[in-house]
Amino acid sequence: MYVATAALCACGGCHCSLMTVGEPFIALLADNSISYSSHFVDRRTIAPSDVVLVTGGIRNAEELEIASEIGRTSRKVIAVGSCAVYGGIPGAGDIPPVEVEDGSGLPALLPRLEPLDTAVPVELYVPGCPPPPNLIFEALKSVVEGYSSIRFDSTVCSDCPRRVQRGPVRRWTLHPGTGVHGADCLLSGGMMCLGPVTRGGCRASCPARGAVCAGCRGPSDAVLSSQLHSMYADMVKYVGLTCGTREDKVAREMAALLRWMYLFTRRDPVTRARIREKVVDG
Repeated sequence: MYVATAALCACGGCHCSLMTVGEPFIALLADNSISYSSHFVDRRTIAPSDVVLVTGGIRNAEELEIASEIGRTSRKVIAVGSCAVYGGIPGAGDIPPVEVEDGSGLPALLPRLEPLDTAVPVELYVPGCPPPPNLIFEALKSVVEGYSSIRFDSTVCSDCPRRVQRGPVRRWTLHPGTGVHGADCLLSGGMMCLGPVTRGGCRASCPARGAVCAGCRGPSDAVLSSQLHSMYADMVKYVGLTCGTREDKVAREMAALLRWMYLFTRRDPVTRARIREKVVDG
């Protein structure tokens, strides 16, 4: 089987995560062939492949051309990382197109960064910034060996070892300030952790170490289950019930953090269709 990797508008973190898989990844490649990869082989043209791991979104004309070529020559495509799946952080701050002079050699910027599946049919999605190495490898292995990949329909909170402390919270912040007790829930301590509405599978690696979940894995199935749900609306309800605070007060506090709540997912059409409140572009 021919395996390829490609990087579009990406920082390289997802490829680094893949390479940290180590020996199991090398063993899988030993039984197959690398048809194209700017990270692993010295080849400039995209070759026909059975499966392609693609990181990054589509931001300029060259990346759109590469994505279209991958879609034309490949059997199955795996979108790896939040940039490929949702648009990620590069999609949160769109800028007007910049005029490129003829003969400069620079590709023209597109009006907006777009997720991979706006141009290419995608077989599997592996969100995360970056996704844990085991999730990327499991997705690749499932396609190569022909079995169904694991689907994570739980939330980050379900994997988090911290204890929820019920009680009123005066305000929420992105910064720890004096900090939260080592075993207590960050959200209960006034830190805006998106664990209750974010897809699990990452073993709650951020909140377990005292950092808030920023939602890089995207909305959980519970959030996407109905047009009446959104990350903002569900967070308001969850915090109101857990912290014993009126929902109207919670809603006012969280309104100031709306843009941050959709930091990784603002360019995803499915997610945007479920946003009931207004999130300003640009």
